[in-house]
Amino acid sequence: MNKREINTENFEKDCLATFEKLLQGYRRANQSSVWESNMDGLVEKLTHLPTDPFPIKLMELFDYNYLVLSEDVESIIKKSLAIREQMKHTQRFVNVSERYFSLPFLSPNSYLKRLEVFNHEGELCFLQVGKLRVRYGKLLKCIIPGNKNVLLQDAFRFRQKSVQYKKLEIYYYSPFLDLSTTNPDSFYDFFCDYHGKIQLINYLATKDKVSIIPDVNHTHYPQALENILSLTSSQQVLWAYFLFRLIGLKLRVNIEVAMLTRFLLIVNRTDLNEYKNSYFYKLVSKAPYVKEDNKLLPDLETIRVYFQQSNLPTGDIEKEILNLITN
Repeated sequence: MNKREINTENFEKDCLATFEKLLQGYRRANQSSVWESNMDGLVEKLTHLPTDPFPIKLMELFDYNYLVLSEDVESIIKKSLAIREQMKHTQRFVNVSERYFSLPFLSPNSYLKRLEVFNHEGELCFLQVGKLRVRYGKLLKCIIPGNKNVLLQDAFRFRQKSVQYKKLEIYYYSPFLDLSTTNPDSFYDFFCDYHGKIQLINYLATKDKVSIIPDVNHTHYPQALENILSLTSSQQVLWAYFLFRLIGLKLRVNIEVAMLTRFLLIVNRTDLNEYKNSYFYKLVSKAPYVKEDNKLLPDLETIRVYFQQSNLPTGDIEKEILNLITN
């Protein structure tokens, strides 16, 4: 963004420019070269809002003082710097302690023995314990001379058990500022980005949409998209539900059922017209309980494994699994 004099008139123009940039990405989502080349990046551009306590305070300040009271942006920035001064000594971090089984027949750092996650206050929030079980039948086979079909590592089975003691808050910081930022231009850029995303979310919440027409001539998909499209409709809804939660957007709190439905229709290259009559809309309306308990568990486990393979946190998914099991 080109630096200009910080005033409300320029601020409205710069916010509109941010909105138009995001809107262009949304409208081009039906073009395979755009959507597939950086799918995660586009999702983040469309939906990501910081969840760290400091940016949240600033967003609340903006929502009320600017959007409701119509204060000048210069006044908003001054109040933001005052909030920053109050919070600058606040430290937020997560401690992770990992231990792995170390045996001659196991590859190093492959079988987790114990994982502990502590929040910024030193409280244990999440525990994962791994257990190695001996499969004696295969152990006997592997020690029989000449039997090369069974390896020593095949004689051991690895299982994991996860326990969540309390909700672990993982914060997503703004790319524009943190508690060390004192430059007013950075706060200006932050508010431009935030207000532009508010305008985009309001646009996505309207009924009039640009239709997304499937590309019938397109036969090749990148592996990441193929993996998503190989999931069932129920599993795709769970994938989107927990993905949006990771980036700070909770269904029925921060985003509506219609918005998440349209996102899934874009991923599947389906026309957005009559989205309320789609099967995805019916499933999203019930998410995350898209099936009966005994049928939901396998789908949750599938999504948990998918998130693990993508190096994404699985705490929210495991909490739902634990609730179903205990209840």
